[in-house]
Amino acid sequence: MLVSVLTAVVLAAPAVQQIDTVIPVGDRARLRVHAVSAEVTVRMWNRSEVRIVAQRQGREEFAIGGSRSTIQVESMTPFGTDNRIDITAPATLGLEIEGAFVSADIEGVRADVRVVSAHGELRLVGGAGLVKLQTVQGNVECRGARGRIEVGTTNGELSVVDVDGAVVAETVNGPVTLTGIASDAVEATSVNGDITYRGTFRDGGRYAFGAHNGNVNVFVPAGTDADVLVSQFSGEFESDFPITLTGTRSPAKRFNFTIGNGGARIELSSFGGTIRLRRP
Repeated sequence: MLVSVLTAVVLAAPAVQQIDTVIPVGDRARLRVHAVSAEVTVRMWNRSEVRIVAQRQGREEFAIGGSRSTIQVESMTPFGTDNRIDITAPATLGLEIEGAFVSADIEGVRADVRVVSAHGELRLVGGAGLVKLQTVQGNVECRGARGRIEVGTTNGELSVVDVDGAVVAETVNGPVTLTGIASDAVEATSVNGDITYRGTFRDGGRYAFGAHNGNVNVFVPAGTDADVLVSQFSGEFESDFPITLTGTRSPAKRFNFTIGNGGARIELSSFGGTIRLRRP
């Protein structure tokens, strides 16, 4: 049964229980979810309402409250207990999701998205404005975002696909794959993992890719104009097209060169891996 709720509701029950709630919202409303342990799924619909279907276990408290501008969902679940929260909302609803053991799967939102978890898989299709996806243990996937995109993990893979805007991608143990990027500011780093970039290089833009124990693979479209700075210690450098190197020194290898007429700034660094410039 659907229930409209405008004030906080706190429920506790001894077994698995489902809560099904609908809350009317205005334009540009925000939804904040805080849970210790939960799987959160968000999908969009063409209604000025937010529907929250939550399943919880044990005697944990579950709170839902809010107004037309801000909705709060809180699950006070102890560690080791799994909850599920399914949300259906207008595409313009801003999202904030955080928790210790929280995974999130979000599709279709056209507003700010912020998801912070200590342990969980994060997936976003959409997002506009400020998009931030951060976890410690888990993979992060971001597709189709527009605005400023910040993605990060400590142990996991980062995948950013078909986005338009500034991108910052950081991981410690895992690869970074950036595909279909339209941006004038990209920064990608990994300590133990490869970095792969397929995207634009705009005049005046800055693009920095750095790996410590990993390879850096950058695909350079024909007609690109860029100034390239390479910094290495023990790795190799490969290029699909002829270049003229300058500024080499030993034992570290630092050199720069120009592609076309120059314009974009590309910084490539790797301590022990191979740096490759490829044609698409």
